[in-house]
Amino acid sequence: MHKDSQGNIIGFGEETTLELLIQLFPLSDIKTQVKFKDLLKGEWVDTVTERQEKETIDIVVYTDPIIAVRVQDPHHTGRITAMRDTVQRKTLEWNNIRVVDLNHYDCVNIMKEKRNDEAMRELLEALSHEGIH
Repeated sequence: MHKDSQGNIIGFGEETTLELLIQLFPLSDIKTQVKFKDLLKGEWVDTVTERQEKETIDIVVYTDPIIAVRVQDPHHTGRITAMRDTVQRKTLEWNNIRVVDLNHYDCVNIMKEKRNDEAMRELLEALSHEGIH
């Protein structure tokens, strides 16, 4: 885990996930650390809380529909963080954004920043779980 040049925290697995997504979606615009609020439309923008103003989505693939990829380390299993994640997921889905969570317990190779066939399989499984092929 480290901070990027803009001060964003880049968690375990995010760099590998980005590389794999670039391989899978070579013609799509892919951005990292996208502000949650910037993905919302219309009246949803005005419903964002002060806390949500600071939230970012790890990786966003600009396809049709947009795909928000959240790389979830162990702290996302805590009760409060899990509840916030659920609210964020539902809000994104209500804005026609597909949400793909890469959970630490399902994506061991990705979390270890291993760029191998197993990491790609983990990503493909997570995408498939959300109906993205």
